[in-house]
Amino acid sequence: MIRIQKRYQDEAEEINEEDIDRVKMNLTITRKVCCGGREKKDYDLGWVENPTDMKITTVKEYVIKDRVLEVWIEP
Repeated sequence: MIRIQKRYQDEAEEINEEDIDRVKMNLTITRKVCCGGREKKDYDLGWVENPTDMKITTVKEYVIKDRVLEVWIEP
């Protein structure tokens, strides 16, 4: 079972690992820049092949497409 806990939420959603072949992990960092603006950068953290029992926290969003779970996490 793959558990996904969204940011600022206590409950985790459960996804059956039999429906997923791999998990793609992405990191999203938003930082302040001059004059009150914000800059967003995405980093590819890699893949987890054949995921089994795992819990992913601070998830901003996720999608399941073609048996691939793509997750964006924030620090």
